Amino acid sequence: MQTALIILIALILIYIIRRELHRNFTEKSFISIVNHTFRTPLTRIKWMSETLTQDISRKEQLDIASSLSNASNRLLEIVDILAGVKDIYSRASYDLKAVSIREMLEDAVQKHRIHLTEKNIKLSMPTLINMPLLTVDTKKISFVINALIENAIWYSKDGGNITINSEIKNGDLILAIEDDGIGLNWKDRMNLFKRFYRGDSAKKMNTDGMGLALYISKEIVRRHHGDIYAKSKGKNKGAIFYISLPVS
Repeated sequence: MQTALIILIALILIYIIRRELHRNFTEKSFISIVNHTFRTPLTRIKWMSETLTQDISRKEQLDIASSLSNASNRLLEIVDILAGVKDIYSRASYDLKAVSIREMLEDAVQKHRIHLTEKNIKLSMPTLINMPLLTVDTKKISFVINALIENAIWYSKDGGNITINSEIKNGDLILAIEDDGIGLNWKDRMNLFKRFYRGDSAKKMNTDGMGLALYISKEIVRRHHGDIYAKSKGKNKGAIFYISLPVS
């Protein structure tokens, strides 16, 4: 009896220690990621603002103004991601209404048009015809769509291809966003939607990522009674991200 009690106490202590270590690691990771992610655009804004005070040409001023706008937009995106962590758990924060997913996709593509052009990526949407209206939270599902398209762009090589397809299957609308980029290994597929997770290849191609967008997307889709998942044949063989949402 005494031995069993000692074992039980030991197991409880191990659990508490592991929980605290995990919590501390998560907090430290969050602080480190946020610090790095905010510091990069803020440093650029500071440097460009100081440059504007110098004697530079009109063209240089316009180029800096454009860069300032991009850096500011990046900060707003980061704020949206961090705010999303809080909002996704609140049922009251979901404003459901019938919307056109096709329009949301077209808006998202237009938003990333500059980045597509910069990397010479061809994006096509061959099957987005007669898509039904879905009852969703427009802002939150837009976040998910933007996150997946942005990922496809980030992790595709210059001159790559992105294809967005759709189909109705078993009462669900399934969107498939396919790229021919860096792909996913088995570790990525196991951990992709976990908070703060970023694969080694992803870190090399995008040093400013926080590992939160896919985690938030998973929670948002789940609260719409849908599913989100990814498939890949391996490293450098591209990936397909699927969003499944009920039509009714």
